[in-house]
Amino acid sequence: MDMEIDDIWAEKKGKKKIKSKTKGKRVELELVHDLNRRFDTLLGKNSKWGKFSRTVGSGNRWGQKVQLSQHATQTYSGDITCPENFRFVIESKGGYNDIDICSLFGKGNKELDSFLQQVTDDSERSGRDPMLIWKKDRKPRLVFLKTKELSKIKVNCKLCYKDWTAVSFDDVFGLKDEFFFNQLQ
Repeated sequence: MDMEIDDIWAEKKGKKKIKSKTKGKRVELELVHDLNRRFDTLLGKNSKWGKFSRTVGSGNRWGQKVQLSQHATQTYSGDITCPENFRFVIESKGGYNDIDICSLFGKGNKELDSFLQQVTDDSERSGRDPMLIWKKDRKPRLVFLKTKELSKIKVNCKLCYKDWTAVSFDDVFGLKDEFFFNQLQ
C-alpha cells in the first residue's frame, strides 16, 4: 500500500491576498478616470480648473500637524483632488465587503460611520460639501451625500441613513453639470 504524505513545510500556493493599500489606489484611479471622462467637455472648456486626480498621501496627512494654506487645504482634502469650483470633497472607499447594508437598520455600522465622519471632517476643512463614493468588490459604486443635497432630485433607488442618502453612482453622475460645479449654478 502506497501512502501520500503532504510536506507541511512547503509553501502553499493559494489565492493571493490583495493589499488594501494597493486596492485602494486602484479603486481611486478608476474613479479618477471615470470622473474625468464624465466631465471631459466641461473641463476641456475650463482647463484652468484642472482635472480630477488621486490625492497623494491623503490618508496620513491630517494625523500630522500640518499647517496648509486654505487653498492647499481645499485642494488636498479627501482622496481625490478635484477641479476648482467642484462643490464636493470626495472620499473614496474600495472593498469593505463585510459591511452589510442590512446592519444599517439596527444599530448602524461603525465602519461606515467612520467613513462618513472622515468625509465630514474633510468637508469642514475644505469648505466643500461631503461626498463618499464606495465600491464593494464586483458591485456598482454607491454615492453617499447629505440628504438635503438630494431633496429635489429623482433617482431610481435611494437609502436614507441618518442624515445621509446613498444612491447609485450612475444616478448621481447622470445629473447636470450645475449640480457639481459652483460657477455653473
